[in-house]
Amino acid sequence: MSPPNENWIDYLRSKREQFLMNRKSNLGLDYLHDSKSWDAIFEQEWIVLQGKLIAPENLNDLPENISDLIEPIQTPEIIEKIEIGEHLINLYYYEDFIMLSNQGIFREPRFLIDKGRKWEKKAIESVTQYGYQHIGFHKEYLEFMEA
Repeated sequence: MSPPNENWIDYLRSKREQFLMNRKSNLGLDYLHDSKSWDAIFEQEWIVLQGKLIAPENLNDLPENISDLIEPIQTPEIIEKIEIGEHLINLYYYEDFIMLSNQGIFREPRFLIDKGRKWEKKAIESVTQYGYQHIGFHKEYLEFMEA
């Protein structure tokens, strides 16, 4: 492995300073009350951020925005899928459905709800208020589709 290029090292130093100043500025007066603790936290954040950076092929063309160098993070699929007939249907917890719907980002045409500790009648009533119709049950889950 070859030693790091001076341009890359200088670039990282300047971005580190910008990062630290930005974090201090964002905290405002809270930073002054416990600057040593905050400095330690900021250093840890920088170490994590720096560990995700990848040097560009041409070190003479370093971008202004450090986020252009951050390695894309693969996020795992965390939604459970249940097979019903020939279809794989996403299963959501009632609370997750409400949160996603309130944010306006829930876009499933057909899905299952795990009502958790919520009363079945109340869960059905609540989900139908978001424009879905209750079409049945699958095991202990409530099944809905777009109305």
